[in-house]
This record gives sequence, structure tokens and C-alpha cells, in this order.
Amino acid sequence: MSRRLSLTHRLLLLWFASVAAVLAVSGVAFLLFENHEIEVERRARIEAAFGTLQNHLDQRAQLLGRSADALAARPGVAGVVGLYDQAGPENGDAAAFNGAVRDLAADLGELARAADATWAAVIGPQGPVSAYWRHGDDDRQVYFPPRGDAAYVSAGDGAPFVRIEALPEFLGRVTAAAGSYGDAALVTRCPTGAGPALMVNRPIRVDARDGAREPGRVLLGACLDEAFVERVAAQAGAAFGIVGERKLLSHAMPDIIPPAVANGVGEPLRRGALALDGIRWHSDEGHVLGAGDWLLGDGSRNTAMFVLSRQQLSEQREALFTAGLAGLALAGAVVFVVGLLYLRRNVTRPLENLLGAVAGMRSGEYRQVAGVRAGDEIGDLVHTFNNMTEQIRERERALRRLSSAVEQSPASVIITTPEGRIEYVNPRFSEITGYSTDEVMGRKPGFLKSGQLPGEVYRELWETILSGRVWRGELSNRAKDGRVVYEQTSISPIFDNAGELIHFVAVKEDVTRRKEVEAHINHLAYHDVLTDLPNRRLFRDRLNQALRTYQRHGTCFALLILDLDHFKDINDSLGHTVGDELLRLVAGRLLGLLRETDTLSRLGGDEFAILQSGVHGPADAAVLAEKIIASFRDSFDLGLMRLHSNTSIGIAVPSGDVVDVDDLISRADIALYKAKGAGRAGYVYFDDAMTAQVQNDAELIHDLARALQNGQLSLVYQPQVELASGRLVGVESLLRWRHPQLGDIPPGRFIPLAESRGLMTEIGLWVLAESCRQWHAWRAQGLEVGHMAVNVSAVQFKGARAYESMLEAVEQASMPPGMLEIEFTESAFVEVSSETLRWIGMLSERGVHFAIDDFGTGYSSLIMLRQLRAHKLKIDREFVKDMLGDPNDAAIVHATVSLAKTLGMTVVAEGIEEAAQAEYLMGLGCDIGQGYHFARPMPAADILERYGPGAAR
Repeated sequence: MSRRLSLTHRLLLLWFASVAAVLAVSGVAFLLFENHEIEVERRARIEAAFGTLQNHLDQRAQLLGRSADALAARPGVAGVVGLYDQAGPENGDAAAFNGAVRDLAADLGELARAADATWAAVIGPQGPVSAYWRHGDDDRQVYFPPRGDAAYVSAGDGAPFVRIEALPEFLGRVTAAAGSYGDAALVTRCPTGAGPALMVNRPIRVDARDGAREPGRVLLGACLDEAFVERVAAQAGAAFGIVGERKLLSHAMPDIIPPAVANGVGEPLRRGALALDGIRWHSDEGHVLGAGDWLLGDGSRNTAMFVLSRQQLSEQREALFTAGLAGLALAGAVVFVVGLLYLRRNVTRPLENLLGAVAGMRSGEYRQVAGVRAGDEIGDLVHTFNNMTEQIRERERALRRLSSAVEQSPASVIITTPEGRIEYVNPRFSEITGYSTDEVMGRKPGFLKSGQLPGEVYRELWETILSGRVWRGELSNRAKDGRVVYEQTSISPIFDNAGELIHFVAVKEDVTRRKEVEAHINHLAYHDVLTDLPNRRLFRDRLNQALRTYQRHGTCFALLILDLDHFKDINDSLGHTVGDELLRLVAGRLLGLLRETDTLSRLGGDEFAILQSGVHGPADAAVLAEKIIASFRDSFDLGLMRLHSNTSIGIAVPSGDVVDVDDLISRADIALYKAKGAGRAGYVYFDDAMTAQVQNDAELIHDLARALQNGQLSLVYQPQVELASGRLVGVESLLRWRHPQLGDIPPGRFIPLAESRGLMTEIGLWVLAESCRQWHAWRAQGLEVGHMAVNVSAVQFKGARAYESMLEAVEQASMPPGMLEIEFTESAFVEVSSETLRWIGMLSERGVHFAIDDFGTGYSSLIMLRQLRAHKLKIDREFVKDMLGDPNDAAIVHATVSLAKTLGMTVVAEGIEEAAQAEYLMGLGCDIGQGYHFARPMPAADILERYGPGAAR
């Protein structure tokens, strides 16, 4: 099978055929057009020749007319004619005019020669006055005396005038012509020959009292001679002749004049008219002839005719036709070449470049096709291809950037098929897990499971991503070396343009170190550092769970609170080291007396608490209390010494009137107080006789409910300063209650009561509004205190109405963004829900900042740390107080500061009472300090006095 012609060759062949067809049609049309144009041009040239003749006649007539007008306007001419008229034939004196008439004759000769006239004459009323004529080289000047028929003739140039009796014949015809026509030029018979002549006739005017007169006329005439005919023929480019009864004048005139033309057969003409009335045509095989007639003044006819040779014109047209065909062929060649170049430039070359670019795409080379302008299909195709190439190039660049970002990402990236088989892992994945790319390709990520997570987590994961949503959560996987790796994971389904699932992409951040730090801090915050026992927070949590179980199911338990008798004396005499060691030994001894279901906690100092589960009544608690007291009879071995110590125990069991944990702890505390008062080294049950304390609480709550309306509540403000500079950066508002009978009630006494009895929401809103009002008042007085920190209880975030009230109070406060800082109390971290977090987010959008108060004393603070965008961590004063002497407290403080800095948070330390504490904290990187070392809580007026404008620093 033969190979087909390429598109380029087919286009060239088509173009050649098109040009050849156009040239052939153009040649035939040009030939037909030329045949017609030859005939048209022949007549047009003859008509143009008659126009040339007319132009020559007009120019000659104008020259004669100007000369005649010039002579007629001379004053001497009018005078001579006037005198001639006055003298008359009967009384004239020829001698009187001799000089003047001679001069006039000379002027006529000069004027005629200047105008190339054949004759000139001045005619008066009585006849000729003076004349001039030229016949060949013979010039004659003549004047006529006023009487008689004689005339005087001179040869000019000063020759004498000679009398002649007979007048020249032509003067008669001239005189007759002067009276027959007006001022217009006319064609007449040449008076001195046989041919036609041009003659102009101008009046001589004289102004008189009775009006203008015309005493005579001036006539100038020029015979149309051979020279005239030759000039016209030369300019017209055709043979020219003038015919009368015979051929009078001609130039190159062939002998073809037909009788009809020669005899003047045609339309009647105006007598003596300068212009021809029309053209008569005659042609034979060799010539084309055009003729026009003049009807002369004497009634005879002269015919002007032009003859054009057909051969001459054909040769010219053939030359033109040949040149036209040559030009057409040349134009065709040029068009063909230009077309080739155009096709090459605009069709074939762009297509070749386009094919080359397409071929280059196979090897990954994305180049654009240049040099093609849009506007046609090829240009649009190239433009579209270039756009597509640029889009592909841009996508590849984006893919390279994405690939580079993924390759260098600090997060682990896994891409799987829709079936979950691994297609790609980045280098970070191998760094974290220890598995190379080859080891995991084609496997399912499930082989990495550590087994620590329940199956529900993975079921939820797959349900989420298979529904087209993104799953986010924390996974624990096992590395190649057996380590458990915790990863914060986001898994996204990837769909193509058709909506088909094509990949899953997992991005995982290694949070193992953070989990370890959190676990460490969690343990430190959840357990007592000295004894590793559950601290107050954990104990309260477990006690609360036990109380709820009792309230729901009646499962009884006992609460035992005990402390060491005279422990302060041991600390003071033997030192804190001995005291700490004694506490550790006490903790160990107590643990040995408890069951696994019981909980032992160090509440603080030398105070311990026991949650005894599974009791049937107070008797079971008494058995445990006696065991504890009995165990204390044995001394404690501290290595270099042995110490004896006793303990007092307060016992409380739940009953129907116990409301909450605080109520139960209060009862156990009362019982402990009674045990100590009874002589120590014993235990006491809480009974109804101790309800006086409960009654006191009820009375205090009653008074507290009216304290806000009675103006008994007030705020004091404790400055917060920047440790590095000592500069005031904020204040914390603190609530105070001055009871009218009891005096100042400590916040630790009335705030828990307010929280437990539902009074804290109203009080908290008042504290927030009053704090913000005072901040604005300070600013109006020129004091910039920085931010205003306000403590908020967890009960203020219970229920939709409480949320709305808090949000409303914040909006009414109109604090600038970042100037209002809300601190959560300890209890807030246990009870914050997802709904609370939503409202906290709304407060954050309004510029409110959040601080986590008493950080390090509870587990819930870590939860909040992960869920909130908190700005500050506040280290509890209990850790700050002993951190310089207690390595455990120092470790907690150091870990808290490090964690906060890692998360980009500000650290505030509470309870700083010594300069050494401030310096130590500043060395750890703590930002802000608060405590008696800087300033005690003080009224608003004292803040203004101490830090306001003009205050001494």
C-alpha cells in the first residue's frame, strides 16, 4: 500500500491547483476584456485627439483675444478712429492723419507678430482704417486715407508706404466678417489661403457725455497652417487633417478618406462656431477615422479628421496585453510563493511544531508552540494547546512542590488504594515506624496496630471515611522495634472528577513525646509528688463517684480523714527532710492495711484521707480505724533514728441528708476536729450532735444570698508583673465578703458554699461587670493596668441561660480584644463539657483570653489544654511555695513551664513571696509573677495611687 501524501504536500498541491485555475480564468477574462478595450480605447483616443484640437483652438483664440483687447484699449487707437470718423470722406484731410495712421499700422504689425496672427485690421464706421497681413515671409502694413478708395502699403521695418489703387481682396472678407459676428472667436476661411482660420473681433469703445460709443473694431486672425496641424497630430498621437472641397492640410494622413466624410455629410453645424458639433466615425480593416465639421462664414464646410491605425493600436495593446499576461503570471507566481510562505508559516510549520511539542510531551518536555497568532482555527488550536501545556506544566510544578512538601514534611504521610493497600509513604513514616518503603508497599496499615485501642475506634474510622468525610483522631501504632507510637491522625478520602473514590490519604503527627510529657504531668498533677498517692483532686473525683453510686444504688462507703499528731513539732525540730520521710513511711504503712478497692490519698501536709468501699455500716469503718491506730504504735524506722507518731481519725458515712462531696468532707473534718479535741490517738464518728457546723453553713449561705444586695461584697485587685522588667502587665480581681457580724469571711469558706447552693452565677456576673467597669475607670483616669483577669466558676457554665448571661455580660463590658482574661477555678476543669467549649469559643471570638488557673493540681487541666486555645497557664501557689526546697515541687514547676513554652503559652506563677522565688522562676522562663513579693491584693484606689500617673515607681 502506497504511503499517502502528507498534509503539507496535500495543502501545497491544493494551493498550486487553486492558483493555476485562478490564473487561467483571469487570462481568458483578460483577453476578452482586452478585445473590448481595444475598440473602446481606439475611439477614446480619437475623442481625446479632438479634445487636443479643441484645446489648441481655445488657446490660440485666447491669445488672439488678449492681443485684440490690448490694442482696442489703447487711447491712441480710439483717437485715430474718432478723428477718421469726424473728418469724413468729404471734408477729411489725409495729411492730418498720415503720422497717426502710420503709427497705428506699425502697432498692428507689432501686435500681429507678437500674437502669431496672420492678419490684423482696425475697422471704422466708414471702412478699414489700418491693416496688417502676413503671407509666408511677406509682411504688409496698410492704412487708408479718409477719402477715396486708395490705400498705402508698407513692407514694414521703416519701409515707406506706397499708394495702391486696388484694395487687397482679403480686406473685403475681413470687413464683412467684422459686421457679421459679435465678440466671439470663430472659424472662418483663411483670407490669405484656402484653409480655415481663427478670427477674433473686439470693439473699440470711447466714453462720451452721451454714453459709450464704439467708433470701430479690432480684428485679429490666424490661419491654421501645416505647423498647427503637425503640432496637433504630434500631441494627439494620431494622423490629422483638415479637408474642404479637397484636402487642405494634413499630417501623416493616409489615403483612406471616404467620399461621405470628405463631402461633409452629417448634421447641420452652426455657422462659424469654434467647437465641433459632433464626431462621425468610419473604419475599415486597417484604420479608424473620426471626423468633425466647421461651417465657415461663407457657407463652405471644412472637416477636421483624425485617423488611428488599427495595427499601431493593436501593437500597443498587444504589448500591453503581453505585459498584462506577464504581470498576471508574475502575480500568480508571487501569490503562489506568498501562499506557500503563508501556508508554511501559518499552517504547516505550526502543525509541525505542534506535532513536535506533542511528541516532546511523551518524554516529559512541556514546551509551547510560538510564533502563531490567534484568529483562525490553527491559531486557536495552538493557543488551546499552549494553554493546555501551561496548565499541565503548572500542575506538574504544583505536584513537584507538593511532592517536595510531602517528602520533607515533619508529619508521616500514607497514601492507600480504596481497598486500603499502601501505595506511598514518605520518609518521615520510615523514621517513625522503622519500616522502609519496600516493606510496607501493598500491605494494609492495620499491621501497625498496637492493640491498645478498642475495635469501635476503627469501625468509626472506616464508617467516616467511606461516607466521604474526614476522620480525625489519635491512633496508637507499634513500630518495628516494638515501641508504641502515638499519632494524631487525619484520614481523608480522595475523589476524581467523576466522584469516584481513588485514594485515602493519612497525615499523622507523632505525639508520642507529648503523650509522655502529658502522662508525666498528668501523674504529677494527679498524684502527690512526695508519697505518689492520689492527691486531693483524684480523691475528690473518686469520692464523688462513690457518693453518686450510693445515691443511686445505696452502696455504702466510709470516709476517713486522719492527720499525724504533733507533726509540726517533728518538722520544726528535725527538719523537713525527716518530716517528708516520715510521711512516706506513713503512706506505705497505711497502704498495707487497705484493700485494692480502697483509696488512700494525701490531701496535703500531714493530712490523709481513706475511701473505704464495700462497708455495711460505721462498725466496718471502726475496725479499719482501730487497725490504723494500732499500727501507729510501732515506731517508724528512718535509718539513723526511729520515730513514734500517733494519728487522729474522723469518720463520716453517707446518709440521706448528705448533699455533695464537700458536705461529706466537712462532716469528716468536723469528726477529726472532735477526735483531736478528745485527746488525740483516736477516732470519732460524725453524728447528729455535730450538725451545728452544718447549721452554721446554712446560716452563712443565707447571709451570702443577701450580701450582694446589701453591698457586703467587694473586689480587691492583685497586680501581675513581668518578671524580666517588673512592669505591671495586668491585675487579677479577687472577691471579698465583709459580714456585718462575723467580719471578713475567707473566700475559701464562702465560695464553695456559693457554688454548692447556686449563688455563684449571680455573684460571678457581678464580679465580671464590676471588674470591667473598674478597668474602664482606671483608663479614664490615665492608668493602663494591662489586662483584667477575672476568676469564673464552673457553675457559671451550666445551662443555656448561664451561657447566655455570661456572653451578654462580656458584650456589655466592651473590653478591647485581649484585655479581658477569664480564669477558670479548679472545679471548672472537671465539669467542662462540649457545650461549654462551644460557648467558650464564642467568647474567644469576642476577644476574650483564657487562663488555666491552678495548673498542675488536676487532670482536667490537661484536657482543657488540648481542647482550648488557652493563652496562659497559672502555676498553683502550693508548688511555688516549696519549690526552692522541694525537688518534687521544683520538677512540677519546671515541667509546667517547659510544656507552656512548647505550646507557645504565657506562664504566670502565683504565690511568689520571696525574691529568690522570682529569680528562680525567671530563670526557668516564667513570664509573669503574682504574689506578696510584688504586692498584696488592694482596693482600686490603692492601685491608682501606686501605679497611676505621677506615682513613684
